[in-house]
Amino acid sequence: MMKRTGSIWFWLLVKTALFGGLFALAAGAGSLCFFEFAPPEQTCLSCHEIRRPYDLWAQSAHREISCKRCHGGTLTSGLHGIRENLNRVIAHFRDVHHDEMGLSEAQVVEMTNQCKRCHAREFVQWRDGGHGITYRDIFLNSVHNHTEQVNEECLRCHGMFFAGRAGDVVEPLNIQGPWRLKDDSLATRPVIPCLACHQVHVAGHPFSATAAHGEAKAEGVALAKPVALGEAADRHGSIALYSRREKAYFAAADLPVAPMHEHGRSVLVSPDPRQRLCVECHAPNAFHEVGTSDDRTPVGVHEGLSCAACHSPHSNDARASCSQCHPKFSHCGLDVSTMDTTARSRQSAHDIHRLHCTDCHPGGAPKKK
Repeated sequence: MMKRTGSIWFWLLVKTALFGGLFALAAGAGSLCFFEFAPPEQTCLSCHEIRRPYDLWAQSAHREISCKRCHGGTLTSGLHGIRENLNRVIAHFRDVHHDEMGLSEAQVVEMTNQCKRCHAREFVQWRDGGHGITYRDIFLNSVHNHTEQVNEECLRCHGMFFAGRAGDVVEPLNIQGPWRLKDDSLATRPVIPCLACHQVHVAGHPFSATAAHGEAKAEGVALAKPVALGEAADRHGSIALYSRREKAYFAAADLPVAPMHEHGRSVLVSPDPRQRLCVECHAPNAFHEVGTSDDRTPVGVHEGLSCAACHSPHSNDARASCSQCHPKFSHCGLDVSTMDTTARSRQSAHDIHRLHCTDCHPGGAPKKK
């Protein structure tokens, strides 16, 4: 009798555990489905830590795109997304203040892969252009490393979202080498991802053909029909500098126009906000002398032009720039596309950024033919 009673209790416990497990599984699945398919006002926004990012998204150009489209959903982001959400819940109950929910570098790289879903052309241009370089390209460049030792300032432009120090990227920190990445997974990771220059949660209007038409007119491109320019006024609003030290964005329009000098003479600098962003990384020396360090501020015949006047914004390609301003032949009868400048050949002694008339015409400009 005792044995039979014990068997009944055993099976009762088994059934209770089984039903309890099924109930927990159903509740968990229900919760996952709720957070996956319910609107963000009922999910993301239920955490007060999400309030500020949500408010920014709600007035941004991406406000018609669901949060999970970029950040991943409960079901679509896999174990990584579930782990991230659990970490936020734990931090919440531990009273760890993390209202500024910045992305890790791995998340930023994943975000870049999401960008290409809508911005395929820009993504390909970026990937194949000068800014699509990787940690391997930068930190294992023996020519640069033999000349200048890798230091913390390198991460200011190359690795803005990296959480560690320069010594955590490459070793040894000297100019002798040979150098190796401390983490092999960094080799193909981009050092200048989309979010280095673009602030996604920024006020603006969702993209439309009408707005693009307005932008074309604002930039002097021929139009098929007239359109109000105000619709395109914020198309460049996402351009911003991400500061590694401040862990915050500074809009390009709010950056100062850097004063530049050439042998004591003040140089005319373009007020284009995109130019201000460029010079933050392609910066001159402490005396703001043109052509020093990584500076590319144009002087001479091109003084006052913006970087964007010649360089495509994502590919940095400038091969078609001459024909945008110049006729087939210059005023002296020469084909500008065949002139001996660095625009045609990197081996040229005439840098297109610092080209003066007297560089090619020491005796004075020839008469027009």
